[in-house]
Formats: sequence, structure tokens, C-alpha cells
Amino acid sequence: MGIGLASARAIAAEGARVAFAARRVEVLREVVEEVGAHCMALACDVRDPASCAAVVEQSVAAFGGLDALVYSPGITLYNPIEEMDAEAWQNTLETNVMGATLVTRAAISHLKESRGKAVFFSSIAVDDHPPRYGMAPYVVSKVALETLVRAWQGEHHDVGFTTIAMGDTISGKVVESDIEVLQDLVQRWTSKGYMYGRMMEAESVAAQVVSVLRSPETVRRLAITPNYSEEDRVIETTIAHRER
Repeated sequence: MGIGLASARAIAAEGARVAFAARRVEVLREVVEEVGAHCMALACDVRDPASCAAVVEQSVAAFGGLDALVYSPGITLYNPIEEMDAEAWQNTLETNVMGATLVTRAAISHLKESRGKAVFFSSIAVDDHPPRYGMAPYVVSKVALETLVRAWQGEHHDVGFTTIAMGDTISGKVVESDIEVLQDLVQRWTSKGYMYGRMMEAESVAAQVVSVLRSPETVRRLAITPNYSEEDRVIETTIAHRER
């Protein structure tokens, strides 16, 4: 399950009315049927300003207002930077950065009225130095996204803006053609100390989204990394015991 979908389901489980939005709306309709009548599925292409405006207005018309925005669309490509062409950069930046500001621009007046919150998914990869090999457009886009969110917060103090920098998470978005490439990249990243021994579940991130939205305060940036696996804990404990 994708992180955005897991988050929407978790929010809906709290009793909130949720508009699930994506380009492939037929997939969302199946989920909405499971979640309940207090939610709905809408079509939205975040690269299109008119589509962003329409999905916000449809949500407001149906629910009578807007208390929160959770922006989850994201593109990740896995190739050395010299192999990333203009299309790769454009698609990544349009979705990961431009889409975020287009949806926020459409929603901001409603969020100001409700003194609501806006949550955006970033990555702990922005803190890796040097940046992870093979992920240049993604990392650049997330650095830009975090700066963008700070800019929105700076101009709109009555809305709570949050970036959630996630550790490596199972999201169901990896296509089969990327698996072989990823295997090599993970070895590189592990040798640099960037990996934590296991992947987080999308539901773990979703729980943090719910926590941020529930909080009476604004959480500016939240970084989530996985705990060591149980196997890692056993190894770590054994080594510590032997050292004593």
C-alpha cells in the first residue's frame, strides 16, 4: 500500500471525512467503498493548476470546509546523475515540488479559515552527505520541497505546515524493472551507513501523520527512521555481552 493511501485510510479511521485524490480515480473508488460513506474519491493531476483547484473546490463543496491537506504524490528514479535526462528532471520536479505548491495555493484560503494543517512527505535522504548515489532528482526535489514548505509557513503563520522526512519505507511503488538496479544501490547505500537494517511499513508513517494532525501544536519537521530489526537487536546484545 502506498504511503499516501495508508495515511488517508488512517485519517478516515479516526472518523474524519477524507477526499482521496489521484490521477487513477478508479483505484481510489474501491478503497472508498471499504472505508465508508464519509469519504469520496476525486480525480486530480497535480501537474495541472486547474485540476488542483478543482479537487480542492470539490472537497470544500462536499465537506463544507477544509481542515487539513496531506500531499503524498512523489516520483523516485534510480539512475546515475549523468543518465538523468531533461524529462526525468522535469517529471520529478513537477510532481514532487510544483504539484505541492499548486495544491497548497488552491487550498491556502480554506486552511487559513480553519486554521488547519498541511503535511508533506520528505525523506531522510536529504540529510545524507554525500547524497545517495542514483537518486539525484529525488533528493534535489525533496530539498526543494522542504524549503518550499518553510516559505509557505513563513508567509502563513495561521496554518500549521509540516514535513515528514521518512526513512526507507515499503510503499508498493517500486516497479519490477527497478528491482535489479535497487539491489546494487542498496549495497552502495549500506556501505555508506545510510540504511537502518530494515524497511518501515507505510502504516507506521500513516500513524505519525494522524499524530501530527491531532496535535494542538505545529510540528515543523518530523524525521522517522526504523528501529533495528529483532535480529539486529539480538546480534547487538550478543556483541555487548561478549565485550563485557
